[in-house]
Amino acid sequence: MAKSGDLNIMDQIYKQYSTRLLSFINSKVHNKEDAKDILSEVFIKIYTNIDKLKSDEKLTSWMFTITKNTIIDFYRKNNNKQDNIEFDEEYIFEQKEQSSAISELSHCIAPIINSLAPKYAKVLHLSEIKELKQKEIAEKLDISTNNIKNIIFRGKKQIKDKLLQCCHYEYNKFGNIINYDVKDENCNFC
Repeated sequence: MAKSGDLNIMDQIYKQYSTRLLSFINSKVHNKEDAKDILSEVFIKIYTNIDKLKSDEKLTSWMFTITKNTIIDFYRKNNNKQDNIEFDEEYIFEQKEQSSAISELSHCIAPIINSLAPKYAKVLHLSEIKELKQKEIAEKLDISTNNIKNIIFRGKKQIKDKLLQCCHYEYNKFGNIINYDVKDENCNFC
């Protein structure tokens, strides 16, 4: 996972998730300026704690947990009577569905990684299966950390492409996978 201070990764995360997180915040906080402030606070927490996240697969649920807790903190700080804000059952159910689908799909990752070119397979195996940090992989393989980041980024794109070739995915309103159907019976990864 990314290290705190890695601005390129944080920029990618911000571009990919800020709209969804802000939408979620706006559904709980009705003042748009407060919602923007909360979003800023969320990204500061993500930025300073991202190196504690052990798996990229947990990034989305981890960020939504941070967001939910930051909203609760906002209400507590402002002595608002809504400090027991309810997060609807639909949100909780969608998080469980997402976890289930991702858990099932995680069994496909190792075979897909093994099908990649050796350069990608070796680095992604260490990153995603062994859960080594990028710096550890760089030292182990005697490759620069920047090259490791690039290999992981490109390799994950290849994994995503192969997953999209095999299956059709259903997403929730947050853009997370909640279900999937095999579209190619000849897919031999899972």
